[in-house]
Amino acid sequence: MMFDPRDARQEFEKFLSGRNLNERNLNLANGCEAFFDFYRDLRPRGRVPSSVGVISLGQGRPFEQHWEADRLLIQWSIFDWGAGEKFCFNLTRILIPADDDAEDEPTWMLYLTFEFEPNHELRALGIGDKSAGPLSGLPDFRAYVYRSPVFTTCTKHQIHRTTVRQFEA
Repeated sequence: MMFDPRDARQEFEKFLSGRNLNERNLNLANGCEAFFDFYRDLRPRGRVPSSVGVISLGQGRPFEQHWEADRLLIQWSIFDWGAGEKFCFNLTRILIPADDDAEDEPTWMLYLTFEFEPNHELRALGIGDKSAGPLSGLPDFRAYVYRSPVFTTCTKHQIHRTTVRQFEA
């Protein structure tokens, strides 16, 4: 299935609804799982889906064209947006125009953010991020996230707030 990148938030919210989930009832595990599955199952229109554009580079190594046009990022840190410090665990889907003709087309970023009250244990995690590779690397990225100290530590703490947002970069 494909979606218009301008509608990423609405499409993700519909995807969540199909699982009887929404911003208010997400936890870290089902939120991450839904975000990863949304990335796997719904491809943005106007881009070369990384699961289709496979060519050989020789020596039998596949190369996935335009994977950078649709990728995932995990990031974490303590932020203060004017309402006091919060520790944020964030998954981002970055949708970049893949066509050379799309210079005027914006990059879209879909955010799933879990906020926690900062404490010593969360502060000790510091600041970090990791990008996912092509769609074929999703299983490794998913495993990285679930085994990461930031995920395992955050699962021990109560979520203060969960938000789904979309921004034009």
